[in-house]
Amino acid sequence: MTELHNRVKIRIAGGELTREPYEFRELLQRGCFDVFQPDVVCTQGITGLAKFAHEVAAAGKIFTPHTWGTGIGMMGNLHVTAGTVGAPFIEFPFDPPEWTTARRDYMLTNTIEADGEGWIHLSDEPGLGISLNEDVLRKTASAQATFS
Repeated sequence: MTELHNRVKIRIAGGELTREPYEFRELLQRGCFDVFQPDVVCTQGITGLAKFAHEVAAAGKIFTPHTWGTGIGMMGNLHVTAGTVGAPFIEFPFDPPEWTTARRDYMLTNTIEADGEGWIHLSDEPGLGISLNEDVLRKTASAQATFS
């Protein structure tokens, strides 16, 4: 990855599937990426990634998490980014007709939407600022129980 990074003139992004903190630090130390994309759901959680975000920024690189998952994980990634170093861009999982905000956020009472200019506004509600749809979660749990 270091060799590729040194030979091309485009940004190299990665880390979406990286799990271990030592792997991220190695990738950073070796200059493998311009853009680091860890996911709070897969590695280190909010607290661990907050620390790593500062390490990435101190190295002059971009920290912008991988957000392709549910709305819960997406909000965790948005909050860690907004609460640390910010980002010039962030992934917004949306690829209709298969992957819509309704499908991604089925377990939430409200979908997470970008405004007309592409901004996502974070709530000032407690925690991640989202509310779970308890009825949907109960139905999902019941459906899972019948398949076990």
